[in-house]
Order: sequence, then C-alpha cells, then structure tokens
Amino acid sequence: MPELINTLKALKKKEHETRKFQAMLKGVDLGEYEEEDKGSSFEDIRLRAAGIGATANDVVSLQGSFAAEAGFGIGAGLGYTKE
Repeated sequence: MPELINTLKALKKKEHETRKFQAMLKGVDLGEYEEEDKGSSFEDIRLRAAGIGATANDVVSLQGSFAAEAGFGIGAGLGYTKE
C-alpha cells in the first residue's frame, strides 16, 4: 500500500511539472509544487481498524501485534507481572 501511495504522489508531481512547463511557455508562473499531506498514513489507518485511537507516532499505539512488530511485548522488552 505505501508503494502505491508513493507512486500516485510521483505521478501527481510529474503532471504538475508538465503543466508548469506548459504554463511557463505561455508566460504564466504557477509557483512551486506543494505536496498536500492531509491524508492519514497507512499505519494510522491500521491502528484505527484495530480499534486503537492513537496515531502511529504515539506510544499508546504499541499494543498487541503493533507492539510485537516494534519489538516490544511480553518477554521481548516489556516486563509483565500478574498481581
């Protein structure tokens, strides 16, 4: 999924550069390309699907399989004692 998103961003940037070139031939300056990053990241979407209400850069998101992917979990960096 991240590869697809990056491919689409690259295509969008290439199209903007083409349009910018064509506009400059007509004497119009479109300015610099500003990438809009308004969408959620793939990791944020995965967290919401798992029912975790935190962003990917928040320590609260390290739960369950996400903690195991990050190298944390019971017996792998975090201690656990049952009281």
